[in-house]
Amino acid sequence: MAIAAIAMIGCGPKAAQEKAEGAENAEKAPIRINCLVKVTPENRDAVIALSKELVDSSRTDAGNIDYDLYESANDPSKLIIFETWEDQASLDVHSAAPHFTRLVPQIQEKSEMTIQVMTEEPQPDKTMRLNCMLNFVGDDRDAAIEAYKWHVAESLKDEGVIDFDLYLSTTDPTKMMFFETWKDQASLDAHAAAEHSKQHIENTKGLSESKLEKFLLPEE
Repeated sequence: MAIAAIAMIGCGPKAAQEKAEGAENAEKAPIRINCLVKVTPENRDAVIALSKELVDSSRTDAGNIDYDLYESANDPSKLIIFETWEDQASLDVHSAAPHFTRLVPQIQEKSEMTIQVMTEEPQPDKTMRLNCMLNFVGDDRDAAIEAYKWHVAESLKDEGVIDFDLYLSTTDPTKMMFFETWKDQASLDAHAAAEHSKQHIENTKGLSESKLEKFLLPEE
């Protein structure tokens, strides 16, 4: 599923038509947003409370596919507001909604926020982002989290890793996510073939259902 289309660039009537069609398709394509939130210890509880209120209100907005707040299992200063919208029109309506215009400025005032609109158009030589969604189905959640955290610690030693962490949903104990950033496809391939990755698969077999999503990381 394409999350956001990349605009086509060219010259001449045909290219102009293709660019227009691409823009029209982009308007209709589902949109994934990773909103990275960095908090201080004194503001963390307030930011989480405001973000949960935003989550609850935004889930009822027309066109919302997914909206949740995740917290890092390793770093209490790191949160992610994770959202998916049916199309740009839905996102525009959400961005103008009273709960958005009231809550988001309050969250920004108490945190550092980086908003990334993702496109599922990874290129082998470009930095890429992986969201590995985990739906926990085991019996011992705490043991599973420790097993996943072991994988994080080992993966952070891999060449080409930029970021790798485990995030836990603050609203649903069965939802977790590996949030990864890699220098390029070669780095990701080496990681997947590493012994610790193979061991991780054995250690966590049957603990969760997973869905891997790969994106081209937006340029700053």
